[in-house]
Amino acid sequence: MKRVLIIDGYNMIHRCRFQRGGGFAEGEFSIVYNFFRTLRSLVGEFSPDIVYFPIDGKPAKRLEKSSSYKANRKIDTEDLEVVRYWESFRIQKNIILSSLREVYPIRTAYHPNHEADDLVPHIISEFHPEDDVVVASSDTDFIQLLSSSGRVKLYNPISKEYRSATEYDYVSWKAMVGDKTDNIPGVRGIGKVKAESILRKDGELERRLLDPSFKSSYDHSYSLIKFMDLSEDKDDILYTRANLDAESITQSFEDMGFSSLLKDEYLENYFDTFSGLG
Repeated sequence: MKRVLIIDGYNMIHRCRFQRGGGFAEGEFSIVYNFFRTLRSLVGEFSPDIVYFPIDGKPAKRLEKSSSYKANRKIDTEDLEVVRYWESFRIQKNIILSSLREVYPIRTAYHPNHEADDLVPHIISEFHPEDDVVVASSDTDFIQLLSSSGRVKLYNPISKEYRSATEYDYVSWKAMVGDKTDNIPGVRGIGKVKAESILRKDGELERRLLDPSFKSSYDHSYSLIKFMDLSEDKDDILYTRANLDAESITQSFEDMGFSSLLKDEYLENYFDTFSGLG
């Protein structure tokens, strides 16, 4: 049985925008610095046999269902400072993704028409149906992967705790509540407490689904929140895994001025963390 770690990559990259401390909190490549320190810490904490890093493609099917899906995330401003910030973020994100694909023994996965979140359950079912899997993310959407078997665990890197499965269907609950982060509306007049009470009462959800207005809103949100089935698209998923290239990694740290990462003892431990990954 293998130990598998799946990192919610974009979740992690965005968290690294706000980290501070560690010898290089600010600077042109601060997000890159924070990311690779965090990556080493996370891999070292779980000592996995295999690490996956799914990468976002276009959410084509969700956009077909709703053109407003994640529309609230678009940056529309003429503020030069804001524009420069997001351009820097884009550059640093590309540096991170290129490094993972080219010089780290991390298994990336990418489909041009599917989000990274949808790749996670596919990776688990396709390659690791009997293995112990930890998904590292602060995104609660992954609660829908949890079951009573406990084979798949969801680790919140912010609280440093594992999340528990809900006693009711999490996707149904969130379909009623909605998700402002992804611009997904819930059912009008249903909040978190009310949604839970509906699911805990036998037959109550089925009764409410007889209301066409409730059903329309619920079904729409449910289809956006539920992870997509990639079985028909699996042949178009691109997987990469490079060999650990310590020389190139060291050179990139030098080029970006990561002096605190270049100490001999730190570098030795850093590379040891990734050396055993399959």
